[in-house]
Amino acid sequence: SQVLSPSSRKQLVSFASCSQSEVVMERFWWHLSAAVRDRNAFDEVLREVSEEIENEGRKFTERQRQLTVWQQRDFMPSLVGIAFGCGGIAGLRHFRVFSKSARWMIVLPALPFYIVPHQITYHAREAEYLVEMMREHKTSKFARRLRSTFEKSCRGKDSPVLDELESGFEIE
Repeated sequence: SQVLSPSSRKQLVSFASCSQSEVVMERFWWHLSAAVRDRNAFDEVLREVSEEIENEGRKFTERQRQLTVWQQRDFMPSLVGIAFGCGGIAGLRHFRVFSKSARWMIVLPALPFYIVPHQITYHAREAEYLVEMMREHKTSKFARRLRSTFEKSCRGKDSPVLDELESGFEIE
């Protein structure tokens, strides 16, 4: 049986009283805030992962290979961008923005409706991927190296990502 840290127990209790959609949103916001707060550390970890991918992932565990395939096939940022981009165009047409201009002009203000949601989703999902790649630090040499890289980049900062990894509690 696994012993949970106080922060993990608190998360379990709060997750137990939430609906599935609340848990998904809580997880998304946690990863997004971690992506913003620890951007430099995540960039260093991503560099290490990218180098290993170029080396055909020989040091990856089976779970890390599965995570990498998932991350490379992740269409969620594009789908979110398309949904918001089309919604933005529909909204702008509804309010007759650029109604006197050429039809293609509606795309110009719609670009931020695509790019911003795409980037937000992309960085949150990337943070989720990198946290999960570091999670096996007790059994995998490569995950230990990723975590060490992350810790060095976070030196002097209190990082919730490190607390999360230390607790051993997985956000699935």
